[in-house]
Amino acid sequence: MELTVESAFSGEGALGHAAYLLLVVSMLMRRMIWLRLLVIASALVAIAYAALILTDPVSTMWETMLVVVNVAQLSLTWWIDRRTQFDARESRMKALHFPALPPHLMRRLLKAGTWRDLPAGTRLATAGTPVEAVYFLHDGGARVEVGKGLVGHCTPGGFVGEMTVSTGEPAFADVVLDRASVVWEIEADTVRWLMADNPVIGQALEAAFFRVIRQRLADSNARIAGALDALADRSDADAPPT
Repeated sequence: MELTVESAFSGEGALGHAAYLLLVVSMLMRRMIWLRLLVIASALVAIAYAALILTDPVSTMWETMLVVVNVAQLSLTWWIDRRTQFDARESRMKALHFPALPPHLMRRLLKAGTWRDLPAGTRLATAGTPVEAVYFLHDGGARVEVGKGLVGHCTPGGFVGEMTVSTGEPAFADVVLDRASVVWEIEADTVRWLMADNPVIGQALEAAFFRVIRQRLADSNARIAGALDALADRSDADAPPT
């Protein structure tokens, strides 16, 4: 094919444009599986263009290699995911907070932390001090205190320390276990490193933390509304008859 303006915008040239368009779109993907699938699609179109239009054996060979490499990588990821197994604690954590995270990445996240059995009275966060770790509370429970006042509880299935870990800001409350608990602990620095190093894990952590924070706000609003209703009922009961 001769390189001219007409050839660049011809029907045959459109095949070449399609190959590069798919490649550009693949670079916009945030999930690796979609990136690789679009790269494969781009390479297949490029093979057709190089072999049928350009009759270019060199481009055909290297585009074929690109398909082979990406198919091999997808197959390897699939095989690793199939072999990845989780115990009951890990499965619960994944189902609650990371359902869409691929198994091999979930395993990487879990390996970055440690499961621990902690006694009652263990302090997980101290008001005014940056959190040193994030905890997934598998079972047990913790009380949340501001000053000397109890403001809430952490129940099984939630996180502790997620509100400030990404920013490094001080905790706003004390969190102390009120009974023996099983937790998964990951250092705050490790969380920040994972979020920066792997966008998929980072997005999954941010989404999980956001859901927990949103639920806590909803629970807090419900408690406040209940307290206001009770206060209003008491005021009505104490009001003199008219």
